[in-house]
Parts: sequence; C-alpha cells; structure tokens
Amino acid sequence: MGWSSLIFFLVMMLSSSSYSSPGIDDIFDMIAKNPTKSLKFVEIHGETLFTKEIELTGSVSFGSSGAMSKYIITPKKSEMHIVNNTLSLLNSEGVSSVSLTSYPVLASSINAIRWILLGEKDKISENYSINYSNKNNNWAIDLIPVDEKVLLEVSSILITGNFGNIGVITLIKTNGNSITTTFSKL
Repeated sequence: MGWSSLIFFLVMMLSSSSYSSPGIDDIFDMIAKNPTKSLKFVEIHGETLFTKEIELTGSVSFGSSGAMSKYIITPKKSEMHIVNNTLSLLNSEGVSSVSLTSYPVLASSINAIRWILLGEKDKISENYSINYSNKNNNWAIDLIPVDEKVLLEVSSILITGNFGNIGVITLIKTNGNSITTTFSKL
C-alpha cells in the first residue's frame, strides 16, 4: 500500500514537471511564425454617445514587412492600408492619407499589433508595460502604454489567443469605452 502511494506520487510529480506553459517569448515566436496572415474580423466600437455600439465586419491581412490592410464590408465598404508610417483610407469619397507620427495614440495602437505579429518583443517592451498570463495554452497579453500622452487616452490593449493565434484585441480607452476586435479564419 505504501509503495503504490509513493509510485503514484512520483508519477504525478514527473508528469507535471515535464509540461510547462509557454512563456511570453514562446508566444511571440508562435505568433510571428503563424502562416495565417489574413483573417475575418468583427469589430465593436462602444464609444458613441448617441447611438448603439457600431459593428464593423470585414477582413484584415498582414505582410511580413509590417504592412497591414483592413477591408471593411459593413456598415460601409472601405479599405485601410498601413505601410511604414502612412495610413491610407479608401472609400466612396476618395483616398485620404495621414502620417502616423502626427497621431501618437493611433500609431501606438497600430504599432502594438504590428510588433506582436512580427514578434518584436523588444519594441513592445520599450513602449508598453507587459502583463502576461497563460492557462491551458489560452494566453493574455495586456499592454499598458508607457508614453504619458498615449496613456491619457488608452489605458491598455488586451490581446488574447491560444498557441500562435490571436483571437481578440481589446483597446480600452481611459474614458471607459473600448474597441473589441474578434478574429476568425477566412
């Protein structure tokens, strides 16, 4: 009886010590190496005072150079392309472009996503405090801006997923409103 308890205890100890949850560096590597770079999305903006929340749907794609494209299907068709530090919006009214350097809050949010997709933890560490948790391969990375101007408007960016897949990105504004983007395969 005593030996069977000891053997059971040893088996449990050995099996639990042989598995460990991936660390944040592992998650960054898995995301960067994920071959799926085009996804469908549903984005909920809960920031309007006079209307119900706004829901956008469409697809997003990401290039290995950090270029991103967002194709919005509803409520109105439009496209958004980000190349280097230029954001271009294409809609029925034409094309508008802005430099992200003129909009630090917008640049911060976009760059956080780009840097995670590229696996550039060093750039994220320079610009955000990182809180990380992982339970059963479902991880959460909470980014808190270190730039005071950004922190006045964005309290955090919460990114959740499993293995190398990003599932949801929630940008939480300091006024309590949020933008939640849920991703799924095309």
